[in-house]
Amino acid sequence: MSSREQPDASARRQVTVRPTPRLSPFLIAGVLAGVVAAVVVVLVTGPAEDYTTAGSLGYLTVAFAIPGLALGAVAWLLIDWRSRKRTRTYDLQKLDAAERTPAHGSE
Repeated sequence: MSSREQPDASARRQVTVRPTPRLSPFLIAGVLAGVVAAVVVVLVTGPAEDYTTAGSLGYLTVAFAIPGLALGAVAWLLIDWRSRKRTRTYDLQKLDAAERTPAHGSE
């Protein structure tokens, strides 16, 4: 056997692939849920005494957005933890230029 037929050990390696969710959509959804909750509370209960509707809405938006952000992060952590079960390990081998097959649509 020639060296072309037998790949050397340095051309092989293992790669671990794990699907992970993106963090930013979870954080944005948590903040938006907090904002919606603040709007609902202000519209249902009305503004606090000595405050305008905008002032009450601003205060409650901050007060509800922070826990919403935390809940979004916890949801991401739970889904990320669950996605670890789908981790796959692949053995990769480097191919020489002569061994590669052309892609579809090319020669």
